Amino acid sequence: MAYKNILIAGGGAIGGITAAVLTQEGENVVVLDVDKEHVQMMKKGLEITGFRELTVPVKAMLPNEFTVKDFDGWADIVLLAVKGLHTEKALTSILPSVSKTAAVVSMQNGINEETIARIVGVDRTIGCSITWGGTNKGPGQLIQTTEGGFIIGQWPTGTSQKVDETAKLLSKAFSTKISDNIIGDRWTKLLITVSMNGVGTVAGLTFGGVVDNEAARKVALMVITETYEIGKAAGMNFTDLQGISPTIFLVHNKTEFENASKIMQIGFSKHRSTKPSMWQDIEKGRETEVDFVNGYVVRKGKEIGRPTPANERVTLIIKQIEGGEKRPGLENLKAFDKLIAHLN
Repeated sequence: MAYKNILIAGGGAIGGITAAVLTQEGENVVVLDVDKEHVQMMKKGLEITGFRELTVPVKAMLPNEFTVKDFDGWADIVLLAVKGLHTEKALTSILPSVSKTAAVVSMQNGINEETIARIVGVDRTIGCSITWGGTNKGPGQLIQTTEGGFIIGQWPTGTSQKVDETAKLLSKAFSTKISDNIIGDRWTKLLITVSMNGVGTVAGLTFGGVVDNEAARKVALMVITETYEIGKAAGMNFTDLQGISPTIFLVHNKTEFENASKIMQIGFSKHRSTKPSMWQDIEKGRETEVDFVNGYVVRKGKEIGRPTPANERVTLIIKQIEGGEKRPGLENLKAFDKLIAHLN
């Protein structure tokens, strides 16, 4: 059965661009966002530029306008595109307006599917890895910065009719693939988020800046290595990243670092201009989702009794930046000198 009513929670780059394209394709979409000006501009015409050019009026509302009185059990599917730190609050607040059998798709950084599954049940939880990027230009204006698509799957593994129907829907917006190991895909994507987003925010660098700066690159690869080893110790079966095994980015000595650096230069060539979303949050005075990215790895490490010094340090520094004690900048990388000494 095709989805009739689509609710997208979060009208930022990911949720907003997806909403605009699905609306243009004739789908019945409602977008919720807390930014009043952004909501007003989306109603008039949400402008998408970059790798996709379109302007389309979108049904947008503030969360308090989406009431159970008018939308009782309305949504057949929820695309959750809010920051990780808002997952539980956002999802629980809209549940009365969501069908009791509706799928909930996590279109977020970090791994929030565990929280979603706890709230709605694992059978309704769909994981999603996003291979395209976007950013906010201003109210009612979003930029698609890179090409790509969606990888979705039944959480944590397997397939389902809900996944098949969701793939049909999302393929109207972006190329969509189905995975029977979405938890592995999510952990593979996490490797990118903890390193490029986390370290980029610490150092005040775009993805290209992280790749070009030797110290930042060492820290990023150290964070990848640590995250991968925590995932494997927790029983995760990582998937390939654009046809490349993530093990090629694991570094334990200078030679491995040099080899990984070469692959990194090639692998991130299309994403050089991407600005870390957590850095963007800091510039806007917003709380970041570091607790659900690098902090998630730290918690997993504690669960299995494994240290996570690199991710702990990234989390701490970003918290200090949030609190005004530090600013994003290369000087913050000095805190990792001892951790990366073996790569010199």
